[in-house]
Amino acid sequence: MATAAASPVKLRARRYILWQEIIKQVSSYGLFKDSKYFVDCPVLRSWDDVSKDWDKLTSEGLTKEILHEFVARNFGLPGSDLKVVLPPGWHEVPPSWLGNVPEPDMRDLGTAVHGLWKTLCRQVSPTVINDTDRHTLLPLPHPFIVPGDRFRECYNWDSYWNIRGLLACELVPAAECLVRNLLHLVDVWGFVPNGTRQYYTNRSQPPLLSAMVLAVWNASNDDSLLVDALPQLVKQHRYWNTGNKAVRVRAGRPGKKEDDERDGCDGIAGGSVKALYEGASEVFTFSRYYAELNEPRPESFREDIQLAAIAGVSGREAAALFCDVASAAESGWDFSSRWFVSGDGLQHTRTTQIVPADLNAWLYRMEQDIAAIAAQLGAAQLQDEYMARASARLHGINAVMWSAEDNCWHDLLLRESCGPMSSAQAQGTAFLSGNTAEGAVYDVELRSGIFASNWVPLWCGCAKPGSALAEAAVIGLQASGLIQPGGLLTSLYRSGEQWDAPNAWPPLVHMIIEAAVESGVPSGTTLANQLADNWLHANLVAWQATGHMHEKYNG
Repeated sequence: MATAAASPVKLRARRYILWQEIIKQVSSYGLFKDSKYFVDCPVLRSWDDVSKDWDKLTSEGLTKEILHEFVARNFGLPGSDLKVVLPPGWHEVPPSWLGNVPEPDMRDLGTAVHGLWKTLCRQVSPTVINDTDRHTLLPLPHPFIVPGDRFRECYNWDSYWNIRGLLACELVPAAECLVRNLLHLVDVWGFVPNGTRQYYTNRSQPPLLSAMVLAVWNASNDDSLLVDALPQLVKQHRYWNTGNKAVRVRAGRPGKKEDDERDGCDGIAGGSVKALYEGASEVFTFSRYYAELNEPRPESFREDIQLAAIAGVSGREAAALFCDVASAAESGWDFSSRWFVSGDGLQHTRTTQIVPADLNAWLYRMEQDIAAIAAQLGAAQLQDEYMARASARLHGINAVMWSAEDNCWHDLLLRESCGPMSSAQAQGTAFLSGNTAEGAVYDVELRSGIFASNWVPLWCGCAKPGSALAEAAVIGLQASGLIQPGGLLTSLYRSGEQWDAPNAWPPLVHMIIEAAVESGVPSGTTLANQLADNWLHANLVAWQATGHMHEKYNG
């Protein structure tokens, strides 16, 4: 009797289990210093051959040398499934505006940065498209930009600044290819993954896709891009507002501040309580980071296993920690004291318990963008729907997350669920909650802590230009202590994590400069000029000293 063939789903499941077994052994034997190295290796042979080879190897006894030979026999080098290509529309001549920059050193820096594009542009090899199971790379239809070094794939929120840079360098075709790749990912996955690897599809990154679409459209004035983008943006928005990512909170007037020792977080950067919302009746629906992963990240397998050991957790507690760590990676802030709760150290990461101010501000901007695109295309009903969604979210952001004490927006910490909401309350949150309005409602605490993310809502338009709220936010930024001679500190806390002091990150610096300029407040323009001057000269000094542009700088 013939044996029935396994279904494609079962075959993929078997391959994933085998891949995980190999990852565990590669990690256990310390075959490579970087956990990401092996998971980026393409498979050279069929998975059936790899499986037979693995079974034979494990039955005869495993050693580091034998394992190394197995990997060399069955897997190619990371990056061997990519082609180096020129960015579409490439031209050697730097952008025309660069000639107007008065400082010769700055012109040299600008020319050098322009030249980097041709070293960072990649395209997947045909085998990635034709034999996807042998690659962790996701197939993309167009060339894309990689960060470089160990990062050999396209990343989600990085792409916004890549697009802005490509447009500044008058490389519109390359920018459009990049945004169309991301729209393709939404079409396939329902969202833009963290990066273009299979192991990144359990999470996303900050939702800036609509801003990317509009940036390219403003440069090309091609409505066909908007036509293609609109349904994908709606799909991406749905991803961020359903399931575990959607959370309903009960809030109103702040109650009495409790002692920080209540939850053992006294003196911890992001962990103390700024205000409690007790006895509140108004219900808001927000979004949070929540990765669909309860096991070690393949690209950081060894590090996650070690973290669970440090935390002294196993089973369900370890699974929860792995989810919170992956969710911190989804935020782009991996890692930071911003995500610590009830302790100081990475083992106290509790990202899923936090409702981020910046994430919800980005989603507000996305809702505004979708409404604007719908208006441009004459989709009046969709325009009205997303204007209503934006209005509801903005009300929640400014009602619950704004702090007049230090003039900025803060993250929220979820407390215990207080049961399902009433039908009347559910109707009041319908614009944001989609089909999940009947879920639990949480009491929340307003988190303390000074982070650059506290002012991202200003960049997203959560305060009208020239308004009292915008002026207060600029005053808060000036007094925050974040603006330094080397740029903008990510936080005031030296936790040892990279998204904390003393590091300054380009995306945050850019958003804060633009936010200050667009605040409509004269002191905001002064602040932006100061910060831009500090940042440019810090980058220049580092480039002259090292010959490289760096992902972050000492602020």
